[in-house]
Amino acid sequence: MELPGEKPPELPKAEEKMQISHEEGKMLPDPNRVKELEERLARTQAEFENYKKRAAREHEMLKEKAAADAMLKLLPVVDDFDMAMLHLGKAAHKDFQHGMELIYVKILDLMRREGVAEMKCLGETFDPYKHDALRATEGEEGKIVEVIQKGYMLKDKVLRHAKVAVGRGKEAK
Repeated sequence: MELPGEKPPELPKAEEKMQISHEEGKMLPDPNRVKELEERLARTQAEFENYKKRAAREHEMLKEKAAADAMLKLLPVVDDFDMAMLHLGKAAHKDFQHGMELIYVKILDLMRREGVAEMKCLGETFDPYKHDALRATEGEEGKIVEVIQKGYMLKDKVLRHAKVAVGRGKEAK
């Protein structure tokens, strides 16, 4: 609202310096200013491309972490099924046994589709990055002689370390 006798506020002047073209009588932007703005635009575009790539990588990492967390929570169920399958044939009714086997196969298939694979450990060389040695026992030195709890990989990363017994060599008699 203006009061009588007051001038309206002045609008801010443009930052760009202008040159007068003698040929056409028009105002032209300063070439140095244009170059500076073009460089700034190129940097901003590059920064935005880098941001998009970084955001996509972070999104993939979050998806992988969520999948790993879900699969890690499923592993105790798989362990229980492993144990049940070992003892199932002794006393179970054939239809019940067949139903349990179907459920077990579906769980293993789900894990396989998500990129989870069981580690093959028995007879392999002990690797502290993949295995947890719970005890040393008679057997070939440095080789895994017993798997106490299965280990699992999610793609190329350890999801759960295998708990194993490692050979310490033959005992002298």
